[in-house]
Amino acid sequence: MPSYLNPSHWQDLKRSFDENGFVILRGYCSGDEVDEMRTHLHEVHERAASDKIAIGSMKSLDAMHPWFQRYLLEGEHIPLIKYLIDDGLSPDNVSWISKPKGVDRTFPHFDALGTYRIPAAGASLWVALDAMDLGNGCLHYERGSHLNIFKEAYPLPGYDETNDRIEPVVVQPGDAVIHSARTVHFSIDPVDYSRPRNAMVYVYWGASSTVDKKRSARSNARAELQSIVL
Repeated sequence: MPSYLNPSHWQDLKRSFDENGFVILRGYCSGDEVDEMRTHLHEVHERAASDKIAIGSMKSLDAMHPWFQRYLLEGEHIPLIKYLIDDGLSPDNVSWISKPKGVDRTFPHFDALGTYRIPAAGASLWVALDAMDLGNGCLHYERGSHLNIFKEAYPLPGYDETNDRIEPVVVQPGDAVIHSARTVHFSIDPVDYSRPRNAMVYVYWGASSTVDKKRSARSNARAELQSIVL
């Protein structure tokens, strides 16, 4: 079991999460666990339309494959995320993200943008399936940005991607990040498209938040998940 799943390590993680808006979990998933996640992702891709795969992202994999649904609802990460955000969890969805050639990078944004939840509180578990660095377009997070108020726009207008709070997150397969729904993050343009950069994202809202029915009707969230509390 990774040390991150041992509650005796959680206090330091929470201190970092509260200050920075994210925590990096090195070696969170074993090689076998990464292979298992890859296998089930491949099974989803085999059944999906090719045009969806071509754009390098897909949401609601939990509705497409029971393994992803179980991981979203029963994964060992759930108690840790609850501890970090001081709340129960309301599961949203499982997403796959890649950046194949011809697809725009992920511009600066925060996950709560346009959310159907009030308040927009929550967190996501992001798991790297491939090595990612500056060469193939790794993620960048702005430390402490979860404490700020940003415009409800994508990409964030006038955002300075070079400010001294930006941290590039270089990862190996199995490394993970838990980030707040309010933390600004983005990727950079790859210089080497021959190297894949696949990641899985398990998204949760704080259970104490309420559902805005008007926004919910316009969202891609699965309605049956909105009343589940973990």
